[in-house]
Amino acid sequence: MSIQVRHVTKTFGQYAALKDVNLDIPDGELVALLGPSGSGKTTLLRIIAGLEVPDANPETQILFHDQDVAARAVGDRRVGFVFQHYALFRHMSVFDNIAFGLRVRPRASRPSKGDIRARVHELLKLIQLENLGDRYPSELSGGQRQRVALARALAIEPKVLLLDEPFGALDAKVRQGLRRWLRDLHDKIHITSVLVTHDQEEALEVADRVVVMRQARIEQQGTPEEVFHHPASEFVMDFLGHVNLFHGRVDAGRAVFDGLAVDHAAGDAANGKAAKLLVRPHELELFREPNGNHSVKATVTRVHRAGPSVKVELNGPEGRELFVELTHERFAQAPVAAGDTAYVSPRATRVFVQDFSI
Repeated sequence: MSIQVRHVTKTFGQYAALKDVNLDIPDGELVALLGPSGSGKTTLLRIIAGLEVPDANPETQILFHDQDVAARAVGDRRVGFVFQHYALFRHMSVFDNIAFGLRVRPRASRPSKGDIRARVHELLKLIQLENLGDRYPSELSGGQRQRVALARALAIEPKVLLLDEPFGALDAKVRQGLRRWLRDLHDKIHITSVLVTHDQEEALEVADRVVVMRQARIEQQGTPEEVFHHPASEFVMDFLGHVNLFHGRVDAGRAVFDGLAVDHAAGDAANGKAAKLLVRPHELELFREPNGNHSVKATVTRVHRAGPSVKVELNGPEGRELFVELTHERFAQAPVAAGDTAYVSPRATRVFVQDFSI
C-alpha cells in the first residue's frame, strides 16, 4: 500500500503545524519522520491515520494506493496505530488485547472464534510471546507491552502501520533491542510503515528512508546514508549527530576558518560572505605537532577512554569547544591528556554560505 500526501496544511489557531507538505511513501517501505518537537511529524502521522483533518484546500489529497482517503473516517482507512504508552486494556489479558480489534468488527465481517484464536496465536508467535497470552499488561515488561500493542495493531490486517514514538517510554537497552526486532519484523511482513521519532539513531538504524522535518515543513528526505552523509542544510547535519562548528568567511574563492581553508564551489560569487564549517567529531584528526596541513591549535580539557572510541574535548580558538572522536588504535599512536596542546585537522568538511553549500 503506497501513500501519497499532497499539499497538506494544518493550523491550530494561529499555530501552523504543517505548511503545504508533500510526501511519497512507496509500497512496503518503513519510513521514519524525524525532527525536533514541534516540527510537525506527529501531526502529519495523525492526518495520514485520519485522527486529524487537514485545513480545507482543493489540492489536498491523502492517497492510499492512488485512492483519496482524505474524506474517509479512521475505521475505513484500515490503519494500525501504535502509541508511545502502549494504550493496552489493563483488565484484559494479552490474548484478549490482541483479539479486541477482531471481536468488535461488525457481525458481517467478524471472523469466527476459531479464526480469531488462530490469528492471535499466530501473532503471539510473531512477537515471540506465545507463552504469555494469559498474562495481563501489568505482568509484562515495557518492551513486552509494546510488542503486544504492535500485535494488536497488526491483528486487523491493516494496509498501513503507523507508529508514534513507540519506544520513547523505554530505557535505552530495551529500546535498542526493540529497534532490531522491529526491523526484522518489517522484513518479514513488508507492511508499509511510518515511524515518528525524535531519536536520530533510531531513525537511521530502522528506516528504509528518513524524512527530516523542521518548522512544519520537510527539510530533506532520502536513505539514512544520504541524509547523514549528504545533508541538504546546516540544520540537517547538526540534527543528525554532534558537530563541530567553525565560523569564517569566503575570501578569493576559499572558505577560511581559524587556520583552516576549504575550496568553495561558488568561487568568487560568494566572496565576502559569512561561512560556517561543520565537521563531525569522527571526521577530525588529532596531532601532537603541526602536520603540515591546515589545522587548529587547541588545548585538551578532557579525555574519555571508556567505550568503543576515545572522545577528546578541547578548548579551541576564542574559547570554542571542540570534540574529537578517535579509535583506540589511533589514540595510542599519539596519546594526549588534559592540559596538552594539540592540533586538530579535518578529514571531511561541510561548508554552508547562505545560499551556497559544498
